[in-house]
Amino acid sequence: MAPLSPLPLWLALQAHANARLMLFQVDRPNSREPQPIARHVFDLFLKFDQLVGSRDNGPLVDTGDNAYAGYLCRAAVLPLSTTNPWDWLAAEQDWSTPGFRGAIPLPWDPQLLGTVVAPCEGVIWLGDLVLLEPTGVLPNSPRAQFAACSVLQFGADYGPGGIGRLTQPLLGERLSLVLKPHRVLVLRDGDSLNGLAERYGTTVQTLRRINPALERYEEISTTAGDTLSLLAGRHGTTVDYLRDLNPELLRSDGHTTQQGDTLKSVAAAYDTTVTTLRNYNPDYTRWPQSDPLPVGVVLAVPAIRPSTPLDPGQALLVPAVRPSTLLPGGGWIYLPEPRAAAAENWDLDIDPTPSSG
Repeated sequence: MAPLSPLPLWLALQAHANARLMLFQVDRPNSREPQPIARHVFDLFLKFDQLVGSRDNGPLVDTGDNAYAGYLCRAAVLPLSTTNPWDWLAAEQDWSTPGFRGAIPLPWDPQLLGTVVAPCEGVIWLGDLVLLEPTGVLPNSPRAQFAACSVLQFGADYGPGGIGRLTQPLLGERLSLVLKPHRVLVLRDGDSLNGLAERYGTTVQTLRRINPALERYEEISTTAGDTLSLLAGRHGTTVDYLRDLNPELLRSDGHTTQQGDTLKSVAAAYDTTVTTLRNYNPDYTRWPQSDPLPVGVVLAVPAIRPSTPLDPGQALLVPAVRPSTLLPGGGWIYLPEPRAAAAENWDLDIDPTPSSG
């Protein structure tokens, strides 16, 4: 009788899985603003490693995080859009065997499985998987078991010199992550983006940016008197964001610089911002905003200013979730991580008049 072959590691570990992880797959992992396109669900076997102290914090790791290490047991892929924010906690999924690492650069084809990369962020439920229900709801367990997490690595330890290269997850291999219990929120009836932004000291735009489920759009038809500023205020967004959603608003006119013109003065004259001018004129991205510009240069400026009346009946995309829209109670969202903003000294406005004190 032939000896029984040992089970593959990922199959042998399934009976011991004690956590459920959900990660977003994005279209361009190395982009500044990658767009989520799917959700990946993993069952994991995890063991607590340590409480992160001040000596151990760094990229994606903060003091007070809980560090875990373990193995990937099984995986499934869910569509990005859902009417049930807890469907990733349904007891059974369409389990598959994703992930391959046969080529560099990695294959970012959205039709392929295994295109989640590390480092990355997601959400996790750490607890007995027997408590998961078929319909997908948050189990009646302490909320601390549901947390945000940062996956630091899949596979072997990274080498010296930094976080390391992007790596695809493979079933059965080791991974490490940190839990961030205070980075997610279970929504209550009556919560809105405005209320949450005020309560947690953030902005509506930030909440939308870090929560892919809130990045939905609807088409409106402009009416007499509508301007970009008015629409931005009404839909809780910015003029620049409306321009990004509607490329027809990005067309530009030319401004020929005169003696004494600066990026700051030209922006004020055209009812726009220095940042927008730099986006329209890449050659002047690093030009200090208060330094005189060369005379006779033609700068691209927005043809449609924030205060320009728009043509009635114009179709525009706007965020579907307004600041005052009531969010579904019982769902969940990410909360932003507080970060100190560092000023870039090359672009500070400094009063040239010396102090008399």
